[in-house]
Amino acid sequence: MIRVLGDVAFVTTVFSISLVLSACQMVPEQTVTNNSAATKNAVFKNNVQQYQCDEQVVIRRQKLDEDTIRLGFAHRIFELTQFSVPDKSQNFYRTEQGLSQGKGLLWIENEQQATLKTMLFDPAIHLEDYPVIYQCQLKS
Repeated sequence: MIRVLGDVAFVTTVFSISLVLSACQMVPEQTVTNNSAATKNAVFKNNVQQYQCDEQVVIRRQKLDEDTIRLGFAHRIFELTQFSVPDKSQNFYRTEQGLSQGKGLLWIENEQQATLKTMLFDPAIHLEDYPVIYQCQLKS
């Protein structure tokens, strides 16, 4: 009798949680991952530029605020933060999240061109010596 009552209480609790999530219009994580293409398209709606890069790769760039951009490529989305460098003719953005563990991304852009590099966490290596992933041109 106690076991049945416990199962009923558990089912009621699960149903209640589902109802609350539904009312809040929260989507379970599994649904978001299974529909990743739709999610990515929804993310890149406003203020988007496209860059045509090496190997026929297209990188989508979205300015989020004064210091932050979002890049979409390789079926992933990255948010990068601007940082200051002596060369003011280009904008530099970086993130510690990269294509592989232990390496980040560096996005260097000017008016019509951009370079995506692997950011290494070694102070002995200069920015200009970071490995280039893609050279890109702004699509018109």
